[in-house]
Amino acid sequence: MNKIYAIKKNKKGEAVVVSEVSEGIRKSVTSRLSLNILLMIGLWLLCSASSWASVTTNYIPYQTYRDFAENKGLFKPGTVNISFYDKQGNVVTSLSKAPMIDFSSNDLTGVATLVSPQYVVSVKHNGGYQYVKFGYADDSSYTLVDRNNHWRDFHTPRLNKIVTEVTPLDITNAGTANGTYQNADRFPMFYRVGAGTQYVKDANGKISYLMGAYSYKTGGIVNKPFISDWSFVTNTTNSPLSTYGTPGDSGSPLFAWDADQNKWVLLAVLNSYAGVNGNTNWYTIIPAGDVKNTMKLDVDTPVNTKQGEGDIHWSYDEKTGLGSLTQGSASWAMHGNLGATWPASLNSGKDLTFQGGGTVVLENTVNQGAGTLTFDDDYIVKPVDTQTWKGGGIIVNGEHLVDWQINGVTGDSLHKLGTGTLKINGTGVNPGSLSVGDGTVILAQRADDNGLSQAFSSVSIVSGRPTLVLNDDKQINPDNIKWGYHGGKLDINGNSLTFHELNGADDGAILTNSGSMANVNLDFNSPNTTATIANIWHGHFTGDLNINNEVTAGTHNDFVIDGGVDTQGSVTQQNGRLFMQGHPVVHAVSSQDVANKLKALGDNSVLTQPVSFTQNDWENRQFSMAELNLQNAEFNLARNASLNTRINADHSTVTLGSEDLYIDLNDGNGVATKPTLGKSKATAEDDQSRFNGHVQLKQGSALTINEHFIGGIDSTDSATTITSTDTTLNQLSRFTQSSLSLGQGAKLTATAGLLSDGTVSSNAGASLSLLSDQPGTMYFAKSWELSGQSTSLNVGAGGSITGDINANDAASIRFGTTDVNQSTNYYGDINAPLASVTMKDTVWQANKQSVVKSLTLNGSTLSFNRFGQGGLTSDTLEATNSSFIINADGKAADTVTVNQALTGANNTLVVIPTTNSVKQGGYSVALVTAPKNTQSDIFTLNPVSINAGFHSFTPQLDVLETDVNKQWRLEGFYIQPDKAALRTGKSFMDLGYKNFITEINNLNDRMGDLRHTHGETGAWARLNSGSGSATDGFTGSYTHLQIGADRKHIIESGELFTGVTATFTSSNNRGTGWSGRTKSTGIGVYASAMFDSGLYVDTIGKYVRHDNHYSSSALGMPEQDYGSHSWYFGAEAGWRFPYLTKHIYSRKQS
Repeated sequence: MNKIYAIKKNKKGEAVVVSEVSEGIRKSVTSRLSLNILLMIGLWLLCSASSWASVTTNYIPYQTYRDFAENKGLFKPGTVNISFYDKQGNVVTSLSKAPMIDFSSNDLTGVATLVSPQYVVSVKHNGGYQYVKFGYADDSSYTLVDRNNHWRDFHTPRLNKIVTEVTPLDITNAGTANGTYQNADRFPMFYRVGAGTQYVKDANGKISYLMGAYSYKTGGIVNKPFISDWSFVTNTTNSPLSTYGTPGDSGSPLFAWDADQNKWVLLAVLNSYAGVNGNTNWYTIIPAGDVKNTMKLDVDTPVNTKQGEGDIHWSYDEKTGLGSLTQGSASWAMHGNLGATWPASLNSGKDLTFQGGGTVVLENTVNQGAGTLTFDDDYIVKPVDTQTWKGGGIIVNGEHLVDWQINGVTGDSLHKLGTGTLKINGTGVNPGSLSVGDGTVILAQRADDNGLSQAFSSVSIVSGRPTLVLNDDKQINPDNIKWGYHGGKLDINGNSLTFHELNGADDGAILTNSGSMANVNLDFNSPNTTATIANIWHGHFTGDLNINNEVTAGTHNDFVIDGGVDTQGSVTQQNGRLFMQGHPVVHAVSSQDVANKLKALGDNSVLTQPVSFTQNDWENRQFSMAELNLQNAEFNLARNASLNTRINADHSTVTLGSEDLYIDLNDGNGVATKPTLGKSKATAEDDQSRFNGHVQLKQGSALTINEHFIGGIDSTDSATTITSTDTTLNQLSRFTQSSLSLGQGAKLTATAGLLSDGTVSSNAGASLSLLSDQPGTMYFAKSWELSGQSTSLNVGAGGSITGDINANDAASIRFGTTDVNQSTNYYGDINAPLASVTMKDTVWQANKQSVVKSLTLNGSTLSFNRFGQGGLTSDTLEATNSSFIINADGKAADTVTVNQALTGANNTLVVIPTTNSVKQGGYSVALVTAPKNTQSDIFTLNPVSINAGFHSFTPQLDVLETDVNKQWRLEGFYIQPDKAALRTGKSFMDLGYKNFITEINNLNDRMGDLRHTHGETGAWARLNSGSGSATDGFTGSYTHLQIGADRKHIIESGELFTGVTATFTSSNNRGTGWSGRTKSTGIGVYASAMFDSGLYVDTIGKYVRHDNHYSSSALGMPEQDYGSHSWYFGAEAGWRFPYLTKHIYSRKQS
């Protein structure tokens, strides 16, 4: 039955609608109204007002309302537990009952909301709006072709195209039963958004006008209804983010969180209010059943085809707007555009659904008006020859594929939805455009007889869901590809492309490659200007891509990426400037006029630009590529950006952690950008840039590290400056003819080694830590310079550092680690008269003079490797379990001087005599000089004996106390013969003699001597070897080879033999503390006369070269090689006597 209601003020002064049976309501015409009459009055108020409105409170900053309504700032869809702050920055409440809703289904003016790809809902009394837009202002515009007015104040307009930019929001399925939406367990939260005339109300109820209708949106929280049936009636209270819809918000949506379905649903549309100063709003619950029935009126009978029964022939008559599809005996009617009145004529077109699969042949050009094509199976759609199609769009469902061989028409856009694939496979140049919002579209247009092909004149990729795939690089002009609202993927599919502009509206834009490695070439050069050109890419590069940006030399050309890069290829920048940076969070924008009005009311929160350099909320961005190549370029990695790559810089400047960056003053408002250069420094650590990788510098490049760095550096003829407090070199780093400098307060930690042929410098407050991932990690520099106060050098355990350390002010120098028992090695001098030095388990080998303010040694060793030049001076020295190794010769020594205090225990003073000028007695030489009160037992004296020549030398040490100091002194040496060395020397000196004897013994022994032969000539060879041993470990061996050739001459009473000979002798000898070998090569001539009487005379002359290799550790002789030469002459005479036969002789010789 119909209920009768009346308006009454409650105790809070709010207008409420109560039943006529309620107490206090008089039953009179003037005191009670039917609900229908009440709604008519509200409607009259809406329609008669000069403008529509939204009223907000001043309880919280106005910017919060603005960001909420546009899903900007904190209010990104899906965000949970969003806190609200008052104007003083105090948390007043949080949105914890539901994740943040996505308002994108509400059009830009706020009057209509998308409930199906081609239908919106609103109120029918708003007859003024003719089109709607979703996403950004430069995205598609959708025209209403049928208003579909309901008998209540509600309607479901049909659009000319399916909407690709956003997804519809589901309508509530809870129905209109009394009290349904008062169930807070199922519906705990209600939100609204609208763009009516804007007001703000203070705590006293005073209303202030801000701006007229449709200027911008505000939104907020709606209270639980006090009436819930087919209507939703609620009062607004002065609570956080409360909002009151007034004239101008008619048709704006009411959303509810449905806890049963765990999602946001569209509940109602606003139809009336209780005046600007009132608190009550009336909404119409969306009649879900009526909406479905309305949409059914625009659908033709589905085309259910059968495989194997031939093609489906589609004929169409443009005059009647009627067509048919025929397969064999089966036929289906369709309806297209009809009538001369646009856009109403489009509504004649009905939707067609294809099921079953097959091939559709278009026999006539089809104008389907607002009608759409939905494919639930795989299909081929082709023309007989050049027929075209246009309509409301194509939906390909599931995983199905539609091979679309039909061209579009100029000025018309093909809209595609559905998760399936649409393959554009026509012929020639298609003058139409494409807007894809879901699934996959493959551009595979074929060339015509003239070799021309174009899949579309332009393409819009929107909603974040679709993928557009290029079959080759001739499908579309890359500059005509646009990534609109939330973008999507462009897959270049192994094809290299050149872009003169990148049209990406936001970070949903993705340029990717799933094929073989391909190049994306960027050409932003403008030959007609000398001004700075800046291009900003909010999107992402992904896949197997090489990205190349070549800037004309001498021009000012900046390329900015604040979206991201994730590619296995490289990024190359030649000339110009490249920026990789985070992205400022986009906020809703109000006019300066609105900002001024609110400021006068005490609210300074309103923003007049979407982003700024000073804002503190930024989005992090990730950049990863195999290599970043820079040639004559400048690269800036700015705040909120992480880069993982290898940088190759050639005559380029690299700044990691740059304050210089760009923002887009048109951000969040479409494809058009307005890049603006400025500075923004991240103060929070989480907002600072991060680099992980390797940097290669050459040809005068410069690297500046201002923020987080992990990796390695190789630098040649370049400079590196570090100001970061978090730089880690975990890769071996090399600096060749290159500087490395730490700025004030900088912190550098190296763990894998650092090699420099120059100076490594640290400025005031800087900290340099040289640690070791592996024992023996090398650190080398010509010098380590510490300048200014509070600088520190920390050398970790297990490492090895070389190079002098110089500090000109108070500094801290530490070697070794307390909790790690690994030896640290240091080679160099320390010149740091104001610095404190601590060494644990450190072996310090100094060269010359070292000066420190204080030195602490624990388990360490100090030695000097340049005798007579070494020295250490310290104001204080604390030594425990340490050794001091001093070189001395009786005239001079390395010295340790402590000016103020020498403390510690269990130390050893080791004195090593040198081999130069050592003699007994000599001068008294001070080794350690310390204050008078130093404990004498701080050192255990450990003189070391050495063997020099044929004697041993032992230092004689003493401790001497004077009126001013205490000294540990060298008083002389105790010298005694070294018998073992004497024996070794004798054996060693006999080597030459032994080699001489070997040659002499074999001088006259030759095969062929005293021989008797019937031949005129002859040749011979002789080999002999020997070895032996003796006392003191002597062993020796030799091998001797002789070869020769001679000729016989007949002389009176005998024979004369003349010939030549060559010899080779190898001798090896070894004894205690020495070893040697000689290789001897000789050549000579000989003559032998043998007389019939038995007399013989034999003579020989020979030259021999000796190559010697000897060493004697006992005599202090290192391994060495030298050569010598010898001449040998011999003569022998004697008699030979036949024995038994004439061929056996005995002989006497002299």
